[in-house]
Amino acid sequence: MLRRQCVVLSYQRGSWAPGSKHQKHMSLNPTMYLYRFAGPHGPGPYVMKYWWTLGCFPTGIERPFRLPEFLASYQQQHVPIEVEEWLQCFVKNPYEELKDATSSLLKCLEEVPIRENTRGYRSIESGVSSFAAPLAQFERQLNVRVPSLAVRAALGSPALRERLKDDLFEYNESLSACGSTPHRRLARLAFDEPLTLPGGINNSDDSENLRGQISVPMSEAIGSYASPNPSTSDDEKKLIRLLTTFSEGCTLKEDYESAFSLLSSSLGFSHDDNTDGVVHSNASAAAILGGLYKEAEFHGRQAALLEPQAMSSRKSGGRGYVLWATATAYQEDFDRASRIVEKGLEVFPDNADLKSIQEKLAGAVPAASSASPLCTRMVRSKGQQARALLHGSGRSFDNEFDWVVFKNKLYPSKMNPSSNEMGSVFRRVGDFGGHISTSRSLEPL
Repeated sequence: MLRRQCVVLSYQRGSWAPGSKHQKHMSLNPTMYLYRFAGPHGPGPYVMKYWWTLGCFPTGIERPFRLPEFLASYQQQHVPIEVEEWLQCFVKNPYEELKDATSSLLKCLEEVPIRENTRGYRSIESGVSSFAAPLAQFERQLNVRVPSLAVRAALGSPALRERLKDDLFEYNESLSACGSTPHRRLARLAFDEPLTLPGGINNSDDSENLRGQISVPMSEAIGSYASPNPSTSDDEKKLIRLLTTFSEGCTLKEDYESAFSLLSSSLGFSHDDNTDGVVHSNASAAAILGGLYKEAEFHGRQAALLEPQAMSSRKSGGRGYVLWATATAYQEDFDRASRIVEKGLEVFPDNADLKSIQEKLAGAVPAASSASPLCTRMVRSKGQQARALLHGSGRSFDNEFDWVVFKNKLYPSKMNPSSNEMGSVFRRVGDFGGHISTSRSLEPL
């Protein structure tokens, strides 16, 4: 047998791949000695000690980026102009960001093609990636969440498509005309908070000296700009209308919970009773569709109380009472629902919806009183059924005694790694020596 002559001329064994196990030598691949560095699971307490004392990690490779720490102490003392210029790269003007987001969202939505109705199979809907970035920027500036699928559904609907683009265009125009009032309200709140100066510096004498220097018209102009309108301004009304159109897109997708959360969040932009009443009634309708009857009852009651009584002859009058009574009746509290209807008919005697609800309740009350108390309540709302499947625990399926979820995996409940209660297999083997300190108290065997 011939033995192959293997002459070693270098230090290198194996490959250069990190983690390969054979011999290498510093003369071939000189690596710097990393004294304390953040390992694969992030920096631990010993490495973070250097972050707080030295100011960076001891290797000096990772450069510290401490913008959040700077912003926490910003404007507490004198800041050089170079730092202000550097800050402009990170801290954007929120109004300009919102304006850019609205304009680019409008431009992207106009380019989304009209959905073609196809015969024989589901019509193909356009992707959401074209308008996802401006929509995310819009959400971030106004602190609302608009599902992109709902926007796509609204664009696919022939009835909603033009109205959505019109509402977005009008909101963009009112932003150009009168600025973003929600941002001005937040700025006013921050402005009203007392300014705390470091070291007990008293600034009252400075303000006294300035009082005569600022002219009356200038102070009035600044005051009118810095103090936004106490009632709902034009751009807020346009924004509420836009969010309502988005929520109609959610209802087209039968995503009633998102519609309800959108309408609830648009309450933050409403500052007078009429607008509040309209938004509350819309939110109540969305909550009824989603099977959230307690929330629907609250919003319907608010809408009924805020509805203008003087316009009782109007066609849409009494909508709050209708929704309030419907939500109460869905909870099978028929006596209270009929009292609500009577109260609504006193204020709005011509409302046809209230009269039809009164007739239905008159038939439902004797049937409910004769029903067996052991009969379990039927859940007919699609939203309640979906929520029960997602989060509920059924009698014969998917309860906590059947399967448990742990780290994205399903285990039979007797193998639940997070407990060693009665019936658990882990009572046989002890605790495997876990962490030294936990928040759970030891169970005495």
